[in-house]
Amino acid sequence: MRGVNRPIPRKYKQHEGDACNISNNNLRPLTTIERSYIQTFPKTFQFQGTKSDLEQMIGNAVPVKLAEFVAHCIFEYISCRLYN
Repeated sequence: MRGVNRPIPRKYKQHEGDACNISNNNLRPLTTIERSYIQTFPKTFQFQGTKSDLEQMIGNAVPVKLAEFVAHCIFEYISCRLYN
């Protein structure tokens, strides 16, 4: 996840792994809120800080639902070890 929502640089060369053609006129950067949804932050989550802080926070985040899944697995593992 990019930590910024700037347009693609003019000198960027198309890469074979790019998801779409970068010369598409409808192509635009994702907004900060759109990137937070991809990272599975709840719509009610209250972000605090400057725009740069938010972009970095969202860009560096572990997706919320992934963290929740890992925490649940650890909890189950510890529970099984304690009660078996």
